[in-house]
Amino acid sequence: MSVEQSSLPPSNTNNILGSEQAPPNSTKDGSALKRFAQLWRAIYHWFLTHTFIPSWLPKRWRHATFGYVIAILLQILAILLTLFFVKVFPSFAFNGLLGVLGIALIALNWGAGPSAVATVVGAGLIDYFIPPPSFSWTLNSAKSIVEILLFLLVGFILTVVASRIERVRQDAEILAASLTTERSRLEAVIETVPGAVSIHDAQGTIIKLNSMGLQNAGADRSNATLGSSQEAFAVRTPTGAPLALEDFPVTRALHGETVSDMKVRYLDADGRDRFSTISAAPLHDTEGTIDGAVLITHDITDLYLSEREAATHASELEAIFESITDGVFVFSNNQQISRMNSAFRELMGITSQIDAERFFQPDERRSQVTARTESGQLLSYDQLPQSRILRGEVLKGANAAELVIQTLDGRTREVSVSGAPVRNQDGQLIGALCICRDVTERRQLERRTQETLRALLAMAEALVLTPEHTSKSTGKLTTQKLEGPNTASKVAERMAELTCSVLGCQRVSITAVEPETEILYPIAVVGLPPEQERQWWAEQPQDAHLHDGPDPILTARLLANEVLLIDMREPPFNAAPNPYNIHVMLVAPMCAGNQLVGFLSLDYGENEHSYTSEEIALAKAVGQLAALVIERERLLRERADAHASELALREANRRMDEFLGMTSHELKTPLTSIKGNTQLTVRQLHNSMQNMQKMQEMMVSTERQIRLLDRLVDDLLDISRTQSHQLQLSLASCDLSTIVQDTVEEQRRVWPTRTIRLTLPENKQTTINADASRISQVITNYLSNAHRYSFVDRPIDVTVQLQEDQQVLVAIEDQGTGLSEEEQSYIWERFHRVHGIEVEGSTQSAYAGLGLGLYICKTIIEQHGGSVGVESTPDVGSTFWFTLPLLHEGKTEL
Repeated sequence: MSVEQSSLPPSNTNNILGSEQAPPNSTKDGSALKRFAQLWRAIYHWFLTHTFIPSWLPKRWRHATFGYVIAILLQILAILLTLFFVKVFPSFAFNGLLGVLGIALIALNWGAGPSAVATVVGAGLIDYFIPPPSFSWTLNSAKSIVEILLFLLVGFILTVVASRIERVRQDAEILAASLTTERSRLEAVIETVPGAVSIHDAQGTIIKLNSMGLQNAGADRSNATLGSSQEAFAVRTPTGAPLALEDFPVTRALHGETVSDMKVRYLDADGRDRFSTISAAPLHDTEGTIDGAVLITHDITDLYLSEREAATHASELEAIFESITDGVFVFSNNQQISRMNSAFRELMGITSQIDAERFFQPDERRSQVTARTESGQLLSYDQLPQSRILRGEVLKGANAAELVIQTLDGRTREVSVSGAPVRNQDGQLIGALCICRDVTERRQLERRTQETLRALLAMAEALVLTPEHTSKSTGKLTTQKLEGPNTASKVAERMAELTCSVLGCQRVSITAVEPETEILYPIAVVGLPPEQERQWWAEQPQDAHLHDGPDPILTARLLANEVLLIDMREPPFNAAPNPYNIHVMLVAPMCAGNQLVGFLSLDYGENEHSYTSEEIALAKAVGQLAALVIERERLLRERADAHASELALREANRRMDEFLGMTSHELKTPLTSIKGNTQLTVRQLHNSMQNMQKMQEMMVSTERQIRLLDRLVDDLLDISRTQSHQLQLSLASCDLSTIVQDTVEEQRRVWPTRTIRLTLPENKQTTINADASRISQVITNYLSNAHRYSFVDRPIDVTVQLQEDQQVLVAIEDQGTGLSEEEQSYIWERFHRVHGIEVEGSTQSAYAGLGLGLYICKTIIEQHGGSVGVESTPDVGSTFWFTLPLLHEGKTEL
């Protein structure tokens, strides 16, 4: 560049520098310079791209400068060797051969840059050292010039060709390595694809499968051709229809079509049905010709089955939703009804699509459908059930909304609305589910039932209240008891009036039947004007018999407590007189138990009426109530007869009690004497010889039996005194703890083998005003029962405890057989004995008594102003207790 710039005229230099005084030819010179610069840049770029570093060099020598140094050194070495060969062989004619060889080596390993340097350096060294005159850069002969030019030409050609070849070779190696890397990456990508990948050739034959594809296809089908695919894989549509070969994804891809997510059904390697989505695309060669196809198969078996199951469930839920007999609708949080079932549409009177569309509009719905409370108050929007639910309220049970609505078709319906909020997975409220139950008929039935119950209640009151004091206008009854001979007729008349009111019939008559003779007695009739009523009573036959009717079968059915419906227009009744023009008559039997005591007849005159099952049941119930009226009259008569018998029985019981008292008194005297003599004999025998042991045991047994007999006589005597109110008490101030302690000590001596544990209050007075002997008798009786009905090896606990209400409690607890709840309610009665409980104590307690002891104990304690009781659990034990009032300080009652 410096040589060229120096050869340019001054004006050109100024033009290049951008002088404003440019001559006319400056544009042309600038273009030539620009083209030269572009050429220079192209040459420079070529040298850069064709200069490289050999890969065989160690890493620390891989530097661009090193190539240039090697190029110079190789040329120097070539010149030295050439000088050597010229010196040895004067006729050596290949002066530049070694230099050219060095240039070739440099060009093959380092490329164009070092090779060009080697060519220039080699030419200079040859010119300096080889042609004469040596050691000077002079070209004084044509031969030298030709040799130098040839050397440069060959050098530059070798530089261009060798570096180009090496560049191509290295590019090929890089491309091959890149292709290997890309192939590995492609293999990895294919393996990591979440599905089965298969590559097919131009004929559709499988040539490549990833691991998942090989698993699905199996080893036997891994090389299947397109023609055998249908047989090998049994490819079908998801519904099971065979898939034509031309519709296969591979076939379509080989025809240039790109297939996306095509759903198919096929058999896997194990012969199981699988569902998949297949995407396919054609593969092109470098010329754009289709030479294969690639398929990606995703297994969607679980998804497909779950979707199908979900669809089935959704269909089932939809069917269930539609089959619900209650009206159901879903209300979104923007006041829109999103769904409703057929029952709700029927309830609201929605019969067409137009009605449904109107109903879905909130404004239209509010203007046409009104909701009121049962009392008639119009509800605002905020008071509607769906609004309450949208505020988070749950309507169920007693909280359900009871409404009266006006439907689209103008009907008035009573509904019960329940429901709950609908929330999403995040718990946010998104709507309301409402269930509307039509309770119109049920409410009407309830009201009718209430009216019927009120009438039946009035009928029941009529059984016991005086009819004369009944207000026919209000139906209110007084509480005066029925008396007089005409009570049954008056009550029956009242019941007939109520029957007319409840059933709305025209006439009701009640006829009684004498059970023994089956003679008929008319006792009431309502529904006739006064003149016709008098005529009706006058026409009733005297001494008419139940079996005098025209149809014996109907009589038998009536006796069997069966309600009869008699069409008076059919034979044989059409031949009988019918002054009231009755069409169909209902006859209900009046039975007391299994005995027919009368019947009730009602009719609607000449009006056509179909009797419902409820009316028949109600008429039968009224008949049963009327039967009670007649039966009550009979019982009243029997009660009057039994009253005299009761007085006689009471007198007999009084005389029996007097007899028992007298007998007990008479038995007491000899028993006392026997008891004393026996005790004396026992004491004397105790000091006798040993051979008298057997006699002693016999006398001891005799004494025990006499003691029991003495107790029995005492009980009988006490019973007699209690019945005649002659049980006298010797009241005095005494200490209950002392009485209990003395009685327990006495029982310990009587029952030496039994353990009796005593617990008394410490340092506390238990003073009572009582008959000490009688209180001791009660304690003894309690202890005797405890001994008798508990096990010998188990203790008996006696406790004296002060109560907060100035009472003292004495409790005796055993661990015996116990008592049931039913037995606990009867044990305090006279002559009651517990059944089903065996005596558990020793032989001394084998006698269970006559059931008088606890009755006497109760009488004694109650006469002392106390109370008795028992707490017992079967198979655990019993606790008998009594309480007595404490004696206040400074007060003594005698």
